[in-house]
Amino acid sequence: MRDTALGLAMAAVAVLAIAAVFAVGGVLERPLLLSAAPVVSSGAGGKLVDPEGGPAPDAAPAEVEPRDSLRDTGVDGAASLDALGRPRADRELRRLFDYFLARGGERSPEAIRSALASHLHAQLTPTALATVLAWYDAYVALERDSVALAQGAGGAEAAFERVRALRRERLGEALAQAFYAQEESDYEQARRRGQLRGALLAERDPAERAALAARLQRDAAAEPALQGSAQLNDAVEQSRRFDRDGAAPAARYAQREAQFGAEAAQRLGELDRRRAQWQLRLRSYAAQRQRVLADNGLSQSQRRQRLDALLAPFDPNERRRVDALARNGGLPGQ
Repeated sequence: MRDTALGLAMAAVAVLAIAAVFAVGGVLERPLLLSAAPVVSSGAGGKLVDPEGGPAPDAAPAEVEPRDSLRDTGVDGAASLDALGRPRADRELRRLFDYFLARGGERSPEAIRSALASHLHAQLTPTALATVLAWYDAYVALERDSVALAQGAGGAEAAFERVRALRRERLGEALAQAFYAQEESDYEQARRRGQLRGALLAERDPAERAALAARLQRDAAAEPALQGSAQLNDAVEQSRRFDRDGAAPAARYAQREAQFGAEAAQRLGELDRRRAQWQLRLRSYAAQRQRVLADNGLSQSQRRQRLDALLAPFDPNERRRVDALARNGGLPGQ
């Protein structure tokens, strides 16, 4: 039960974040990758930081920082080449990107990118390395802007379609399919299963209800992961209903415990608290930011300094989220 509850709660983090917490639709950057041809990265590359923290040849020693999520771990994922020496767009490459991005909040974006470049330098030709780094830059920008695009009118399904389209706009069909095919398939399966459950609840004819129930059971037996997806969909819909109705924490816990168990109910309650705290911080920041922007007595440099000071309490990952919301008109009151 503990593993099931933990898996449910962790999955709920991702979907609840997409469906309710992170972001808005709005202005999108131009695509960075539109074809399978090699792309030269515009970012800073080179051999600067070893993934284990040691300096590369001819580089100054990296500054020691207090935390390192990758300490004592092996590199997860890999960049591979096809027969023509071109980088392959596959799920292993995304895993490699995610491995280095695990240092988010502990290292600057530039240091993370440099560590990736250092790791790949001896494995790839300069052209292949430039292509992989361009894919990395596009992936990081996509993940950042997907946060801002996910929330908006139309609910979770509309958000999914917006993010899905953005992935293909930014990465191209081949790379987007390689990176996201599995999770998009999982989402589609969960959505179909939710539609079946809805039809089952609405069906009045006993024979039809029995047929729908049997179909749901066959689907779950054929794909055990769908059981977790079905629970996840239930948890997302339940949380959305709680928010809409203004349900009290005690009522939320009681219903979740009855449906998912005590451990999952506790973890989902913690998600509620974290979301509420984030919204409070966001509203406070938005109000103070608006006052700074409206102060005509400030010079441009003074305004910039005050806006930077308002962002100081946020960690680097949070700052990227706040920046995406501000750029796309998603802050409270915008």
